Amino acid sequence: MLLILGIGLVFLGCGVFLAHRMSKSEDGQMFEMRNRLIISVVIFTLIGASATSGFFVLIVVIPAGVILSFMWLPPLVDTVLSGLTGAMTGGNLEIESKPFYFRALAKRRQGKFSEALAEIDTELLKFPGNLEGHLLKAEIQADDLKNLPAAVKLLQEVITTPERPRKELLAAQFRLVELLLHRIHDIPAGQSVLEQILTENPDSEAAHTARQHLAHLPGARGAQGENGPERKKLVVVHHETSLGLTEDLGAQTLPQENWTERAQEWVTHLEAHPNDWEAREKLATIYANQFQRIPLAIDQIRLLIDQPGQPPKRIVGWLNRIADLELRADTGVDAARSALEEIHSRYPDSPWSEHAKLRTPTLRKAAKANTPTPTLKIGVYEQNIGLKRGSSEIPNPDPDAI
Repeated sequence: MLLILGIGLVFLGCGVFLAHRMSKSEDGQMFEMRNRLIISVVIFTLIGASATSGFFVLIVVIPAGVILSFMWLPPLVDTVLSGLTGAMTGGNLEIESKPFYFRALAKRRQGKFSEALAEIDTELLKFPGNLEGHLLKAEIQADDLKNLPAAVKLLQEVITTPERPRKELLAAQFRLVELLLHRIHDIPAGQSVLEQILTENPDSEAAHTARQHLAHLPGARGAQGENGPERKKLVVVHHETSLGLTEDLGAQTLPQENWTERAQEWVTHLEAHPNDWEAREKLATIYANQFQRIPLAIDQIRLLIDQPGQPPKRIVGWLNRIADLELRADTGVDAARSALEEIHSRYPDSPWSEHAKLRTPTLRKAAKANTPTPTLKIGVYEQNIGLKRGSSEIPNPDPDAI
């Protein structure tokens, strides 16, 4: 009997200890799963040892039940009701700690730019290296305070930060390029950053974007302008005052675009910058719309698609354009269908593939819409045609009526 009383007192003390520990626990869990299992095995062993003591077994079972309930009831309830409670409370996932710049944005809207920078610096002390904060700070310095050197210096520090993710590094580099080219007009410095992007990210979407910037730099086209081949200046000449009385309504005096020269200018430019997709698209448009040379236009677009590292969205757009051009060519519906099938083969189970499938049945209708309506030419007809029904030159639907 003394043994039973001793075991009961041990259980009672353990129960008090566990209750105290649970009250101090932050998550309500006293032990790990491994420790719970060990304690449970010990408790059931002691219960088995005292099972032959008759009435006094209650002194052991009751404290043991209390201890087991303290250990197992919270996790069991949490497991059973986790779905319901998670839907109401958001679950047990920890909220990711991140900086908040709403105070800085509010100060900026109020025109308190220095205070906005101070708020950003406060958050950056908590989260050093945060790209969003550095870009916002550089934007305020450049756009609001007009302190371009400070913004450039800040972005250069971001770029040189070791072990920064590639995506963040590219965002800072392109922002720096924008400031150097369009705000400070330091062409050599901007070109240097673009070449660095090309070197560090070959055959990537960032590299294609950098090539586009390089192809459009002032001086990259020689004597050509910043936005394309140099266009001839339009000279204002004397116009006919009685325009409505002239036969051609003044059409002969309007400047005419020499599309052959325009196409040659783009060809020359592409020889120097073969990766300029914007220039190649314009050349394809000239081939298709001005010269009606659909195969040449499709060849130019194919060159764009075959360039390595092109983003999928752009490739899908070019393949859809090829389908549009094929409907205007002799190849017609079958070739257009092949272009749409290429979208499906390249990107199966994508929204682009589904759109291509939906578009395929409409190709024949689209081809008919692109077919020009034949022009009915009015010739010289016999005025007294009704009086010469029996003439051998006019088909007679009823020979017996002659």
